[in-house]
Amino acid sequence: MKFLSNKLTFLILCLCLMLFCGGLSACDQPGNSTGKSNFTKADFEKLRWLEGTWRGTDANGQNPFFERYRFSGDNKIETDSFSDSALNKVESQSNTYFENGEIIHKSGTMTWTANKLEDSLIEFAPKEKTTSSFVWKKESADVWTARLSGKDTQGNRTETIYRMERLKQ
Repeated sequence: MKFLSNKLTFLILCLCLMLFCGGLSACDQPGNSTGKSNFTKADFEKLRWLEGTWRGTDANGQNPFFERYRFSGDNKIETDSFSDSALNKVESQSNTYFENGEIIHKSGTMTWTANKLEDSLIEFAPKEKTTSSFVWKKESADVWTARLSGKDTQGNRTETIYRMERLKQ
């Protein structure tokens, strides 16, 4: 896939996947969200394992991209995405935040809401301007996976998995 060979960040990869899958076709439809609205701040704290700087690769261990996740206050995770390991230039940003009992992930105009949260896993469903979903799953203190699910142009289910490894700095 050409977009992978350009070392795009996870968020740009996510955007490309959603555009490819027709993710913008269900924009702002009522009832699009399947999220949960009774999370607590203690639930949100379970995501502390995301903090740090990560190197992501595709299923073949190729096409690296880099991201930094940091808590900003007690209700927001800011994500900066970079194209190389020097981490000098932020290519895109997104936020995951806790608000009114919901855990929301926002990237550009697209919004997802969490529908499942465990100690080592969070699952996001589409809320606005996307039809794709994704899961972040912790495998160890230094490894987690991002699994993106959507549909291709023929309506067939697609899935892409990225492996995230902690950068030691």
